[in-house]
Amino acid sequence: MGVAEVETRQHIVPIKDPDRIQEYALKLAREGKLQYAILVNVATQLHQALKTKIFQETGQEKSPYEDLKITPKLVAHLEKQFEKLFTADFWEKNAEWIMNHLDIWNQGETHSDLQPGMLAFSPDPSFSKSESWTESQIINACGYHVADELLQQINVQNLLADELAKILELAPLPVPVTEPRLFNNKATVALPTAALMASSLRAQIRTDLWGEAASSIAVFQHQAKGNSSNYIEHYISSPGDITLLPWDEAQQIIDKFGFTSAKLHMIFAAHTMKQETPWQSLFTLKASDIVKEMGWDKNHKKTQTEKLLEIAKTAFALDCLLVKAVWIEGMNKKGQIIASAPVGRMWNVYIKPQGQLNFEGKVDNPYEIYITVQPGLWTQDFLNRAGAKSREALYQFGYLSQQVLRIDPYHNEFALRLAIHVTIESRFHTSGEYRVLTLLEAILPKREIDSARSARRKAYNLKQNWDDALQLLITLAWQIQFDPETYPERLQPENKERNPKGYLDQWLAAKLFILQPEPIPVLVASKAEPQQLKPALPKPIPITSADLRKAREDKGWNQRKLAGWLGVSQSLIAQIERGQRTISPEIEAKLLKLLEIQD
Repeated sequence: MGVAEVETRQHIVPIKDPDRIQEYALKLAREGKLQYAILVNVATQLHQALKTKIFQETGQEKSPYEDLKITPKLVAHLEKQFEKLFTADFWEKNAEWIMNHLDIWNQGETHSDLQPGMLAFSPDPSFSKSESWTESQIINACGYHVADELLQQINVQNLLADELAKILELAPLPVPVTEPRLFNNKATVALPTAALMASSLRAQIRTDLWGEAASSIAVFQHQAKGNSSNYIEHYISSPGDITLLPWDEAQQIIDKFGFTSAKLHMIFAAHTMKQETPWQSLFTLKASDIVKEMGWDKNHKKTQTEKLLEIAKTAFALDCLLVKAVWIEGMNKKGQIIASAPVGRMWNVYIKPQGQLNFEGKVDNPYEIYITVQPGLWTQDFLNRAGAKSREALYQFGYLSQQVLRIDPYHNEFALRLAIHVTIESRFHTSGEYRVLTLLEAILPKREIDSARSARRKAYNLKQNWDDALQLLITLAWQIQFDPETYPERLQPENKERNPKGYLDQWLAAKLFILQPEPIPVLVASKAEPQQLKPALPKPIPITSADLRKAREDKGWNQRKLAGWLGVSQSLIAQIERGQRTISPEIEAKLLKLLEIQD
């Protein structure tokens, strides 16, 4: 502990007459000398507790409050802080202890249990322990012991470092610099959507696709459909290095993957996109902020501590995810451009809980957890803005809606699987056109689809889960339109009639359009730089719904064809023509040119 300086009082009267013990004890209380000594020792013990707490909460051995000067001003502040505790019961309880010890000390008994404490009064140099005890020595010793009783009443062991610093009138503890929340005053953020990001999410959601390689290591493989030379592999490592874990050990980490890790993965990725140089960035997030981003703050079935620990456990699993990527895309004057990532971590994660240490030196009940994230080496090739402009890197991105992070996988797993997949695919499928079977194969294990083909009840359950997922996404403002030629009304979610005979194959082959909530489709279509992305509410423009309908019909186009040209959903065009939606400036500019409408 640092030096604690004390401004002492010079009140020294030797005690030699045992008959005056009770009178003397009352005199100490009456003059306030004992209370002063107690408060000095309270300050000293609080200072020691503060240093211990700082080490427990931050791991820092050196406290920013190494030195503490105990002045009459500080003692007066403490007296005001603790005045409600200096009750008659308190003095009566401690007076007996004090007088008993005064009796022992004055009868010449051993002084080994008389701890010197922190000096509040200067000792009398003319007396030694073998002869007698001075008033100052007794006051100091009593103050040391009684201070313990006072601190027990405020449960000092349960106070946080900031609370202890406040009691001692010290400046608040410095806190780590953390990133602001992603969705402060906005519902959409940029998200990298390169193939490497898609494979990472798939590796977490589709844990059934992990396998054991010939070398007995766990591996997740992703290969481009149209180019066999494009491939990505994921492995599992031990914490702190890139030693590949064998299958049996890796499974323990893979079992921690799932929807929580996928959401945290996207949060890490979105924060990475906000950095000026993602490939050189290092940022710190608060677990309590992540809890809010995921909407867990509305869940009262778990305590805040349980939520924080769940985030920490998931971050630990992400720290073990490795990636190797070779991805060829585009051409330059020298030939093919290869964006590759050597074997390395997707994320380097450092987890720092703050709270009381247990007997094993661990924090069981953190009040906060700080997660420092350093994106892996893959960002040098896949998130290089300058390289993107000269086609030397694959700087590809889409947009993440906060609603995706807040979908509850326990009740709406199917909807969350679908939302994550479409979020990543939106950059490639700007039209939003999908086939039902294609989506199911992307988000579900093959055995579930095969089971539906062979068992009527499982087929019914599969379609019911699909319908429920679509209806939830519609309530969250996702734009979903069914192709009238392949997806008849009798198969659509709103239909409550019994599925017709032989419906399964027709439904699996049906087409639909799924687009994220606005303004994401417009942002994706515009291909604007992330720094310029400031989504705003669309404002009214001169083109009326009647003008749009007439111009479309004059071209001989149906709503679906127009929607395809614009990269939006058919439902959006229908809503605009019915006067239910306004036209954004981006769509207006395209319409004026596409339909040759005079502005």
